[in-house]
Amino acid sequence: MTTYIIRRLIQGIAVLFLSTFMIYTLLLVSPGGPRDIVNDLKFQQSLGHPINPNLLHYYEKLFGLDVPYPIGYLNWLFNPRNTTKVTYDLQGNVYTASWGINIFGIKGSGVLTGDLGESVVLDQTRSVADMLWERLGNTILLIGSATLLAILLAIPIGIIAAVRQYSRLDYAVTTFSFIGLSMPTFWLGLMLIILFALLPKQLHDQGLAWVPYLPTGDTGRDNLPNILYHLALPVTVLAFVQIAGLSRYVRASMLEVLRQDYVRTAWAKGLQQRVVILKHALRNALIPVITIIMLGLPGLFGGAIITETVFNYFGMGKLYYDAVVRFDIPLVMGFLLINVVLIVVANLLADIMYAVADPRIRYS
Repeated sequence: MTTYIIRRLIQGIAVLFLSTFMIYTLLLVSPGGPRDIVNDLKFQQSLGHPINPNLLHYYEKLFGLDVPYPIGYLNWLFNPRNTTKVTYDLQGNVYTASWGINIFGIKGSGVLTGDLGESVVLDQTRSVADMLWERLGNTILLIGSATLLAILLAIPIGIIAAVRQYSRLDYAVTTFSFIGLSMPTFWLGLMLIILFALLPKQLHDQGLAWVPYLPTGDTGRDNLPNILYHLALPVTVLAFVQIAGLSRYVRASMLEVLRQDYVRTAWAKGLQQRVVILKHALRNALIPVITIIMLGLPGLFGGAIITETVFNYFGMGKLYYDAVVRFDIPLVMGFLLINVVLIVVANLLADIMYAVADPRIRYS
């Protein structure tokens, strides 16, 4: 197992390097991206428009366009900026900056050591790493709560639907799953806001003080009840979609395992139904389910972008949306890099969980 984990870690590092190359390259050449910004400024300057040369120099330095492409990529990885300070007014008249010139800087600044640069639009006084770290906890709380709720509900639902195949409950679960899988998260979020926040709030304000209503956004930071109160709607949206898909996978996997010979032997021995299902069938049925859960966690960050934006939730997804809208390249790069790390870690954890769930799996 140890040898296998080390080998997978080496593979993961290779994937991370390749991913950083793709992230840097695609964002650099994307339409409306850094190259287009600099080229547009140069074009306006060639037409005689009054372009501040400091502004052009600032963008070239910021995005590494003043050096050849490979050097710019290496600068982003190892030494994008050494104690950089950038200040300018709203009219773009004042620019002062100092960039590191040593690619393999002794200070160790760079993406690979956690220095993701500075935000150029949203908050120019703070580093990207600090901004992402500040909201990472809220996003983990949201995704973790939704995933835990989905697991606690989807696995029992899937088991019961498989054991009672073609029953009314099974048909109800199938119908629920199809509805959940076909329902966009943004639409579901808006519907929940209308039904459980806006309409009850209107009734409450019109004199029906006993009508409860839920908040439409923010995170709630005072105490645990207040945090859970603000998490109710966004967690419901993310969990609903997960339950719909996960319950179908659990049902299909359980149906396949229940037809195996060793399960029939357990039934023939007269073992209790609970023992046969939970001890013999469920453990083997969890293998594909673990794959769906673990590999789906990084994908939840994509779903969290929409959910956090709809509910104005103070998390990484909302921050990423604002960065994309305002084209804050360093912040977008930082978010995508964190997402790649989560994918690599999730794949490794999935392999480890296989061995925990099924003793027959051994890595050598």
